[in-house]
Parts: sequence; structure tokens; C-alpha cells
Amino acid sequence: MKSPLAAMPPASSPIQRVVDVIVIMGAAVWMDGVASNAMRRRVEGALRTAQSMSQPFFLVSGGVGRNPPSEAEVMRDLLRQAGIPDDHILLEPESTDTVSSVRACARILAQFEGQAQVTVCSDIYHIPRCRWLFRLLGVPTNAGKIDSGRHQNPRLKWLYYYVREVAAFPWDTVVVLAGLGRT
Repeated sequence: MKSPLAAMPPASSPIQRVVDVIVIMGAAVWMDGVASNAMRRRVEGALRTAQSMSQPFFLVSGGVGRNPPSEAEVMRDLLRQAGIPDDHILLEPESTDTVSSVRACARILAQFEGQAQVTVCSDIYHIPRCRWLFRLLGVPTNAGKIDSGRHQNPRLKWLYYYVREVAAFPWDTVVVLAGLGRT
């Protein structure tokens, strides 16, 4: 993969230039490659977040789930439709879960050599776990401007998402810490 730094103009001052990178965590792809509501919400939140930034990069993450293509490819297409140029979209199309996504994104973010200000866009119940896992890997992050999506899901499903996060938080912490050398 070509380094994202190649797309950046040279810094005009001796101060290191900070680059905004918005990481969009994957979500389901429906039949025929249609973006799920969660994926659309995450991309829309990333675009809303980007409005306060100067030429951010978008790092889209997620492999192939139940339906092809990869989550990253579908999000890339949504970003293209919104007018984001290809040289500002970074693709991570292999990850299969939150931990593998965060690890893969951390490797890609390392190419920015500490010059990236990272913002995570996912559903509001998922952002704390994502940010924590990035932090464990040495990547400080901010939270993106995401709509809750509560109106798109029945109450029990929404409750399930939160319960799943409570269970996944300590488990993923152990998994990341146990494999810290593998990032």
C-alpha cells in the first residue's frame, strides 16, 4: 500500500503537520452489496465529523461478512458518492471483528509516523470499546459525531448491543494485551 504521507503536501513550517484520519468501523453489508443502516449511519457520521477538518483521510475497515463485497469496499463506495477522492480513502478490507479491525487500522495508522489525529466513527455503544482498544495499542483517538440510531432498532435489540459491549470490553482487553506483540 502506498504511504498516505505521499498524498500530503510538504509542511510549510518546521512544526510537524497533523493529519486528520477518520476510522470508520465496519458494519453489516446486506444482500446485493447494500449498506446496512448501521454502516450508513457510521459513514454519515464520519462525513459530518469531517466538516470541521481540512482534507481528512478516511480509513474504512471491515472484511467480507455474510454478503460480499467487503464492508470496507461498500463504505469506500459511499464515500466516493459523497465526493471524497480516492487518494483520501484508505482501505482495510480483511478484518473480521473489532479486535482485528483495530489491530489492522493501528498498523495502517503507523504509516502516518505519529502525525495523525484519529477520530473513530462507529455506533455510539461501540465507540468506547474501539477507542479503548486503540489506546491499548498506543493510538489516542477522539469520538466522531454519530447519530444514535436508536430509532432504527427495537428496544430489545438495542439492549442486546449494549450487553454485548459490556461482555466484549474485558474479553477484548485481554485478547489485545495477550497479543500486544502481534500488532
